Amino acid sequence: MDCWGCLTDCSLEQQFDECLKKFEMACAPWPMFVDYVKETWIIPHKEKFVSAWTNKVMHLGNTITNRYETVQLFLLTLMNWWIALLYMFIFICVFEI
Repeated sequence: MDCWGCLTDCSLEQQFDECLKKFEMACAPWPMFVDYVKETWIIPHKEKFVSAWTNKVMHLGNTITNRYETVQLFLLTLMNWWIALLYMFIFICVFEI
């Protein structure tokens, strides 16, 4: 499914058309699958998940749509920062005394 990754990660609209043709050729033995993917996902929703369109909107690096995952990532980052600060404080206290 390298063709699908290429399709979603392309950065230019012209590159998207080329990757779409590669995807169609790679999945040619399954024409119903190709039709389903194109008609259900690619044509109506490509602006929501293809990099060529999603990178036109300022999202400040937040590509997660689930609020829970966003908060969890923030808390993990903050928690790692606090743990690092705690270790640094302990290190300084132990070797300063």
